[in-house]
Amino acid sequence: MRYQLSSINAAIGLAQFDHFDATVRSRRHLWRTYSDALEALEVVTLVDVDLDHAVPHLCQVRVPHRDHVFAHLRARNIGVGVHYPPNHLQPAFAGWTRDLPATERVSREILSLPFHQHLTEADIHRVVTALGHALRATGGP
Repeated sequence: MRYQLSSINAAIGLAQFDHFDATVRSRRHLWRTYSDALEALEVVTLVDVDLDHAVPHLCQVRVPHRDHVFAHLRARNIGVGVHYPPNHLQPAFAGWTRDLPATERVSREILSLPFHQHLTEADIHRVVTALGHALRATGGP
């Protein structure tokens, strides 16, 4: 397939390019802040990112009872999400469907936490505190 960037999108990208280094620093700092804060939640596993070679665009964790935790956090206006369901379960890949139990198990645990370069450390601590409450409300530690 052939994909081309429109002129307007290219212009936006060029205008944002001057801020790229600040965005990289901010996103890496915020990801580390999440990493440090999440250490207190034993049943939460942060999906690792190689910060030396990547700029995180999502902050994803593995949690037990993901759907209940998701609903609990959304009810408290925490903008969590669920990204990237397994490809082999998508209709476009129906011809290649096979059993992938580990992938399916992990996919039921993945939760995307709010993540953008304008978050504050206080925002992150609010999210992590609410995540801890959600886990306790669903029977976790």
